[in-house]
Amino acid sequence: MRLLYLSLILSSLRIVFVYASSRENLTIKRREEQPSEGQKVSDNIPEIELPPSLTLEEFDKLTSTKLSLIEFYSPYCHHCKSFYPTWEKSYRILKSKYPMLNIDMRQVNCVENGDLCEREVIEFYPNMVLYSPVFDQDGKPTGKSKNIDTFPRTLQKNVDNIIKYLQESVAEYDEGSALPSVSKQMNVDEILRAIGGEIEKPMFVSFWQANQEQWDSVDNGGKLKFSENCADCMRTKNVWDKLSNKVVSISDTGHLMCKDFPKICEKLELHSFKDGKRSPVKYIMFLPKTVGAIRFDYNGEVDVEKMKKWVNKLYVNAAYEVVSARGVTEIMEYTKTLPHEPIPQTYPLKNKVTVLFFYDVDTLTPEDEAILPHMLRTLQDSPFNIQLYKGKHKKILENIQTMGENLINYINYDENEKYEYDKAMEIATTITTLPSIFIFKENSLIPVVYQSFAVEQMRIYEKIEEFIKRNQHPFNGELTPELVPAYFLTKNEDINEMKDSKIVIILLDLSKKDQADQELYKLSLINHEYNFLKKKHYFDQIKKAREIKQEEVEKLQAENAESSKILKTMRKEVPHLFNNDDVIFTFIDKSDKSQSKNFKYVKNWNINLNNYEVGDALVVSRDNRYIWDENLQGMKLKNDPKQLKSVLMSLLLKDGRLPRGLVGSPFGGSLNFMNYIHDFGIWGYGLIFIIIYLIATVSIKFLRKKKYRSQGIIAINNGAFLPKKD
Repeated sequence: MRLLYLSLILSSLRIVFVYASSRENLTIKRREEQPSEGQKVSDNIPEIELPPSLTLEEFDKLTSTKLSLIEFYSPYCHHCKSFYPTWEKSYRILKSKYPMLNIDMRQVNCVENGDLCEREVIEFYPNMVLYSPVFDQDGKPTGKSKNIDTFPRTLQKNVDNIIKYLQESVAEYDEGSALPSVSKQMNVDEILRAIGGEIEKPMFVSFWQANQEQWDSVDNGGKLKFSENCADCMRTKNVWDKLSNKVVSISDTGHLMCKDFPKICEKLELHSFKDGKRSPVKYIMFLPKTVGAIRFDYNGEVDVEKMKKWVNKLYVNAAYEVVSARGVTEIMEYTKTLPHEPIPQTYPLKNKVTVLFFYDVDTLTPEDEAILPHMLRTLQDSPFNIQLYKGKHKKILENIQTMGENLINYINYDENEKYEYDKAMEIATTITTLPSIFIFKENSLIPVVYQSFAVEQMRIYEKIEEFIKRNQHPFNGELTPELVPAYFLTKNEDINEMKDSKIVIILLDLSKKDQADQELYKLSLINHEYNFLKKKHYFDQIKKAREIKQEEVEKLQAENAESSKILKTMRKEVPHLFNNDDVIFTFIDKSDKSQSKNFKYVKNWNINLNNYEVGDALVVSRDNRYIWDENLQGMKLKNDPKQLKSVLMSLLLKDGRLPRGLVGSPFGGSLNFMNYIHDFGIWGYGLIFIIIYLIATVSIKFLRKKKYRSQGIIAINNGAFLPKKD
């Protein structure tokens, strides 16, 4: 036994010695390792030695005073050693060719500084993270720093992209920087290659009602002349110049003068703005033809941040990146379980929605993937933070089942009403052939599955587009004036398809963070519970329909009916209706007075938010026509899971217990019956006027007749009267 203990001690000492030696040797080897082919440091770059790895104290001091790109690595990581020459060359180029950029590049060895890497939640290597100093309200440094960005997942880690990312970061986060525009003047060959998709990198191009001479005059201090109607052109150019630096790592930018190349602009159907009555500038993003879709027009507001967000969204989604089950957790707040307590949130919420094209590698065909460019266009038109990825790992399917099982535990908050997991219902609502589409939403246990049961169903773009639009909304998203058109329906055909869908709106005060977290927790509970109960309601209907069908078959068999009649009854389809009575859950921030005021100017918005306070809840039809703001007891509806459940289930079952109000109607209380008249608009009031007129006319004639009778006279033709005879 003693020999065994001695052997274990010697083995442990040997491991410690080997670890210490290998750490030192591998660190030295990482420094001395030769660059791989294509990454050899150029001779014209000065031999600048890399600074040593940061300690915890040095890290906090640097990142709290200067914009910094930090590489977290491990000397035992093969990818880190392969990446080292790229990092070294990028550092030398930054220091020698871009000294004006107020940004630093440093490294952290996560073996030597494990506590620091654990504090910064570094889960993989190499990991490049961007840090910025934190300033107070007066713009003075607080001595603290914050993680503001990570190197884009879909961007190849090479020298050129790292340098561009550094430029982009300075343009984005260093307000004191004044970087020159990197937008390139396009010539005929370059624009034709972009139009044909013969490019390797996305190209964002602006088309101007000007010529090159006018453009150059601006850069030389002159004035750019577009048309007399363009009073905002100089601001537009400043926006474009700033934007070019803020997207430099993911997209090239260029500009083309339509007065120099009128034929090109006409072929692109840009002649519509030649009179200057519309926007003087048009923006088009061109993608490589390998994406499957080349041209995307930007029609939004001319704003640096909004345009940058649009470009970044298109770049990420067009990559069609394949993510694993773990990868889903890296791109969003994906969860398989939720706690029975409020989740601390950071406002405004990111509210990511992930659309996953899920496939089987053994059966996938090019025809299946042809749907991706169509999905890309639908997602790009969505106003929400929605992203497109591909997935093939079977663990994702297992996670969907786990989410369904954990959902039951989450909604069992009421001791008086407990739910049980129904595997048959779970299968009925998630079963599908592959490929298919899954939609995951942050902090939600309810994945949305596009249920296809034949190959052709994944090739009907209109059906998939409808599916995405129906499920594009965040799980508990904020409703702002800009998003009203995305929540409420205006087209008649959409109203007919979703006439029974509703929107639950609660009023929050985001300035009181803890209270807001609590209100969102309650909203999450009813959101999960209603989705479960709705599925159960329709699944029970399916089972009942199947039982009736089986009884009919058995009755026909007992009567010895003809085989054809029995087969016809057996083949009778029982429809799976799970998409009816959808409810979208959202909130409005009452603490933002300007935003509440802006709702008044939204077209078709007739809800007076001044009539409601924080904690109140409203249920509104998707056509923004009907409203329910009282519970079953006639009291003001609150953001309470039990109250909202009773209201929503009453609407689902259509039991008639809830009187509906009319959005924008002046009637209420004892005059609530007038809502039925107000609902028909001018026709309703016209009809009621006619009815009142007829009643009044008949009443007057009746009273006159009664009066004449009492006076002993009778009426004859032409208004003459004769005495009454005995």
